[in-house]
Amino acid sequence: MVANVKLRKQGGSLAVTLPTEVVRKMGLRAGDALHLVETAPAEFRLTPYDPEMAAALAAHDSIVAEYRDAFRALAE
Repeated sequence: MVANVKLRKQGGSLAVTLPTEVVRKMGLRAGDALHLVETAPAEFRLTPYDPEMAAALAAHDSIVAEYRDAFRALAE
């Protein structure tokens, strides 16, 4: 899917309105945060998922798996 959007001035920034179909497909609601992730020079990906949070959760899962017995003992 290719969607053309226009930038408009809003205060000291530029704003873009996302088409309804894009909002629906991404599962977005008003107030949601989006993240711009640079994928190549001057090329970005817009995503509702925070890549830093995803990395932190993956590290958490790894630690929990490695120290499962210790966490189980602490929970008792």
